[in-house]
Amino acid sequence: MIVELFGPPGAGKTTFAHALAKRLQERGLRAELKLSYRPVEHLQPPAPRMTPAAQYRYLAMRLRRPLVEMLVIARHPLVNARDVRTAAHLVRSLPPASVFASFKMAQYALRLSHSWHEKAGAAHVVLFDQAFVQAVCSLALLAGGVDDTLIGSALAWAPKSDLLVRLIAPLDLLKARLHDRQNVQSALEQLFEPNLSRSLASAQMVDRLSDVLQQQGRSVLSASSVDQSSLEESVCRIEREVTSRLQSCTQNNALRPAVRAVAPFRAGDGYE
Repeated sequence: MIVELFGPPGAGKTTFAHALAKRLQERGLRAELKLSYRPVEHLQPPAPRMTPAAQYRYLAMRLRRPLVEMLVIARHPLVNARDVRTAAHLVRSLPPASVFASFKMAQYALRLSHSWHEKAGAAHVVLFDQAFVQAVCSLALLAGGVDDTLIGSALAWAPKSDLLVRLIAPLDLLKARLHDRQNVQSALEQLFEPNLSRSLASAQMVDRLSDVLQQQGRSVLSASSVDQSSLEESVCRIEREVTSRLQSCTQNNALRPAVRAVAPFRAGDGYE
């Protein structure tokens, strides 16, 4: 079961993913995290400005994961042709204005598709703190001036999660969180992160995506990690939904063998 989170930068997607995974595990369920990667969060201790040595470590950490994942995919080009098609279609649907942005989003979508399909159909819960809906949001922002028809086409093509959760937060809080994040970033880090204006613009784009998703008949649950109280309330609510869906899926799977046993197909039974 895949649970996909989306929302603007600073809304607390990764924080919520960790909290939900912990709650599910406390309930005796297996929950696996597939997180986006911001290496600066793993450099300890955090500092207002990185030293030259720390900048080299940051650059190595930022590039290592995508490079390793691309090499793994390249070893099996025929098996992963589906991932290539997915990435190519998404970028063609919402082409970014620059060649560099197109390449960056294409390799990201390729790696995401590979990771996604490895977990598709898993019996346990797999949490993506951001995945295809977030990728479509980024592509729409990079393309500029796209209408909802193109956004809808990209969303319809992208693989679909079993449960879709939108992280919401007031714009003032997003601004404050993003300012705080930017203040501790070096110039090198900022090369890999969206600038403040684009990050804030994503809040409006997320609203548009939510509307399009609902028009397509997809259910979108809302959650919040604005403070500890809202985080706990949202985690409890989403955990109940996940548990309910898992139980329903288990019951349906248990019924299927019994249904087949009632009327097995055999030669001479009169079927034509």
